[in-house]
Amino acid sequence: MTTEYYPGASRAYDFTSTYKGDLFTPDKIGLHTTEGTTLVDYSKGASAPNITAKPNFTTKKLDWYQHYAFNRSARALVNKTGGVETNTDDVVQVELIGTCDPKRKKTWGKLQAGVHYIYWPEAPDWALDGLAEFLAWQNVKNGIPLSGPSEWPAYPSSYGATSARLSFAEWTAFKGVLGHMHVPENVHGDPGNIAFSKIIAKAKAVAKTMKPATDASAGGSTSPPKPAPPFPGAKHFGPGKNNAHVTTLGKQLVKKGYGKHYASGPGPKWSEADRLNVRAFQLSHAQLKGDADGLPGPLTWKILFS
Repeated sequence: MTTEYYPGASRAYDFTSTYKGDLFTPDKIGLHTTEGTTLVDYSKGASAPNITAKPNFTTKKLDWYQHYAFNRSARALVNKTGGVETNTDDVVQVELIGTCDPKRKKTWGKLQAGVHYIYWPEAPDWALDGLAEFLAWQNVKNGIPLSGPSEWPAYPSSYGATSARLSFAEWTAFKGVLGHMHVPENVHGDPGNIAFSKIIAKAKAVAKTMKPATDASAGGSTSPPKPAPPFPGAKHFGPGKNNAHVTTLGKQLVKKGYGKHYASGPGPKWSEADRLNVRAFQLSHAQLKGDADGLPGPLTWKILFS
């Protein structure tokens, strides 16, 4: 079963109510660069990927915006009627805000690379770490292999019918991570010569920490999970609250991947970071998003600790 949403990703630009897409089981990830510097609405979803990574130069992290579930086809590839199935062929599409064009390696008008936007072939480590963490999560949760093509030519030589472009049969058989430059029926050359080997090495290292430890190699088995703590009551959470239950909540949010708003901690004193992390968790679950106020109730607590 596909895990449909990335923990902590914003759903502010969720287009599933407009474009349902085809259901599939993902087996590959397609990386794009937006060739822009800001988050856009993709013509209100008409050309949107599954998810977009927006560099945050203040926090030195990637902020994620999810547009479609990972078991639904997105719309960022050329997909001609009667031609190669691209958007619908089990591919999770990822847009990386920034550029792969060497003409913008240092500056883009008045903007400076590394300060206002990312030139992805020379992306900073924190951006590569964020992308690697996403790929690792897809590997662990959805089984997408951490491997890909050997050719990642630099833009603009990556544009058009290059030796890196897959045939229809190669595309259909492919499982792993690839770029827009590799997709048949498309001519785009993004994301250029990104540090693919480095990203994959980072992702494999992260995936090892995500996978549950077992003693299978020694003939043992996994330990049974600890039972979820009972919900202590809503009175323990919210502005002005300071208690161990707030710490327990924060630690579980971090464990589940919803701790990005913590600058430090978590700790016993309720903060706006606690509220924002709880809200992000609620928005990522259909059962909770209708009442995503950032305050844990019995159902939020139950799902969080399940």
